[in-house]
Amino acid sequence: MANANAPLEVLHRLSRAIARAAKLDEIYQLILEEAAAAVGVERASIMKYDRKHEALRVVAARGLEKELWNAVEVPIGEGISGRVFQTKEPLLIKDLRVGRPDKSPGQYKTHSLMTAPVTCFPMQMGEAPLGVINMTDKKDGSSFTEQDLKLLTTIADQVAAYLHMSDLLEQLQDAEKAKRQLEIARMIQEKLLPKRAPRMKGIDLAGRLMAAERVGADYYDYLAGPKSKSVGVAVADVSGHDVGGALLASAFRTCLKAESLEKHSPATLVEAINQTLFDDLFSAEQFISMVYLSYQPSSHTLHYSNAGHNPPLLWHARKKEAEWLFTGDCLLGIEPIYHYHEKKRKLEKGDVVVVYTDGLTEARGSQTRGKNNKCFGTVLLEETMHANAGKSAQEILDQIFSRWQEFVEGEPPQDDVTVVVMKSV
Repeated sequence: MANANAPLEVLHRLSRAIARAAKLDEIYQLILEEAAAAVGVERASIMKYDRKHEALRVVAARGLEKELWNAVEVPIGEGISGRVFQTKEPLLIKDLRVGRPDKSPGQYKTHSLMTAPVTCFPMQMGEAPLGVINMTDKKDGSSFTEQDLKLLTTIADQVAAYLHMSDLLEQLQDAEKAKRQLEIARMIQEKLLPKRAPRMKGIDLAGRLMAAERVGADYYDYLAGPKSKSVGVAVADVSGHDVGGALLASAFRTCLKAESLEKHSPATLVEAINQTLFDDLFSAEQFISMVYLSYQPSSHTLHYSNAGHNPPLLWHARKKEAEWLFTGDCLLGIEPIYHYHEKKRKLEKGDVVVVYTDGLTEARGSQTRGKNNKCFGTVLLEETMHANAGKSAQEILDQIFSRWQEFVEGEPPQDDVTVVVMKSV
């Protein structure tokens, strides 16, 4: 029986191992070994699409002699692997003997196998699949189940990002390496973000990330609650300004998605993410600040937890005054076990919550013309809210960025600027 937590555990073991891997083929083998261990199989392989030969070739295997790897070449559309690659649909065969006159398993010990495409759809990083993962011969001798296939597909979806990034990193040349790394990190960052805000009665949402020239790995996302009765908003700032920071943002995203399925409250969700990511963050000497909000429009109740992040602004429409949402808790990656606090507020119609990263408030005015060198700060944010609180979430968001652009006089951001606006309507 597959472990329900295996995809998340595998991802974080991979993130640590891949950081230490010196060669690309080591990464492929690490991915395969972790996936095979999670599913519990003796034989498995990763086949990657070779554009030059227009066929699938083995890049990592378990239970197959390495000298046989080069001899295996599967044209697209042929055989099980070729068809799975072509259709981009996973395949589970519970009994290979069905339709075979001799009823024998052939080269396999058991009668069951499964294959999943390694595709970047979950992160929207590419339309073409990268390859396939094949598995057979479960250690306990049983046939694969739909749960096994679901586990394999989940793992394949997540590791696709690593394979895709490995392909990109392989293309780096000495003179362009630093520049290309930033481009890769920025591309990863962009693909992690939600394409649109969810629509839900009683709430209006809008968000935007303006990337800096020096990538800072900001991240934001929306998460629908059970039966769409609530919506979660996560905003995070990952330390690190390179591919490593982008990889951590990718790991954070996966962890957030996985933990949100457990119906955690904001505080327990933040605690779970901290515990899962702590070893990665500690070993990399990095950290993450984050805010997680959960809002139920039917009860007008906002629950929130803040892990060392800038306090969100809650604008009370009736009173026309601001409140800053603190909890006084530390960053992710500081303590392995930390009890995060959770607070709640009742929102009235017209109340607005603004969640942002320090790229907004710590931005400085132009220094080249001898004018002010002060930060944008919370005062200008509060003034902007006072003047625009009656508008839609998107209009408020646009006005915040417009005021920020005016303040920096059109200069490019030195750090990522992320703002999410939530309005009770």
